[in-house]
Amino acid sequence: MHSYAPVPPPPTEPSGEPSGEQTQRASARRWVVPLCVVCAVAVLVPVLWVTGGFEEAPKQPAAPPGRSLDLGLFAVTVRDARIGLETGDFGSKKEPFLIVRMRVVNQGKETESLDTGGLADGVAALTKDGKWVKPERVEGVAGGAETSVAQPELPVEASAMWKLGQSDAPRKLTVGLRKWTYDHGFTDSTFSWSVDREDETLVGRLTLAVAALSVNPAPQPSVGGGLQPSIRSNPRPSLGTGPRATRPSTGRPAPRVTKRTPRPTVSPR
Repeated sequence: MHSYAPVPPPPTEPSGEPSGEQTQRASARRWVVPLCVVCAVAVLVPVLWVTGGFEEAPKQPAAPPGRSLDLGLFAVTVRDARIGLETGDFGSKKEPFLIVRMRVVNQGKETESLDTGGLADGVAALTKDGKWVKPERVEGVAGGAETSVAQPELPVEASAMWKLGQSDAPRKLTVGLRKWTYDHGFTDSTFSWSVDREDETLVGRLTLAVAALSVNPAPQPSVGGGLQPSIRSNPRPSLGTGPRATRPSTGRPAPRVTKRTPRPTVSPR
C-alpha cells in the first residue's frame, strides 16, 4: 500500500555552520583585504624612502658652503667668513667686524635692497645664547662698483657684517638663511615678497670656519730663496743730509785742471 502522505523535507545543516559555497566566498573575502593592504604598502614604501620616511623634515637643514641655496626671492651662495676692519658708524675709526661673503642673485622682477628690508632680513648669525641675529649692515659690489641694491638677475658679491666686541674672536660661525614667500597680506590683495624672521624654519644652516684678522702683510719670497717683507724698511735718504751723488763713469779720462798763479801788478809812478 502506497502512502500519499507529504514527504518531509531533507534535514537542514545546523545554523551555526555555513555551507561549502558560503565557506568559499568568505575565504575569498578574507584574502581580498590583505592583498589590498600589501599593494598599498608596496606603493607607499618607495615614496616614503624618497621623501625621508615617517621622520619629520628638519627645520634647520645643514648645508655646505659653496652651494647655491634657493631662498625664493634670492639665490645665495655663501663663500666664507673672516674678521676684518671696517669703518664704524657715522664714519668713525676702523673697528673689527665679523664678515660673511656671499654671492647673491635677485630672482625677482624688481630691484631689492641688500640691507634692511631686503637681503639682510633673511640672513642671521647664531650667538652663544642660541639667538639668531641679523647683520648690522650688508654691502655689495656689482660690476666692479659698490652698490647697496641687487638688480634682477645681476650677481652681486655681498658682505654681511656683525660688529665684534673687544674680546670676541670666534673660530666658527653658524649662519642661517630664511625662505622668502610671495603672497598677499591679510588686509589687501597686493602680492609682495616677505620673510618671517621669527620662524625657525631655515632653508640652510651653515657652519663656517672664521679666518683671523691679518695685521702684518704676508712676506714675499726673495730672489735668493729667503723671505723678505713686502714693504721695504730702508728709507730713502733726505735731501741735504746724504752723500753727494756721483755721475756714472763714461770710460773717458777726466780733463786735467791747471791752477793759475796770480801775476804781480805794477803800480803806476
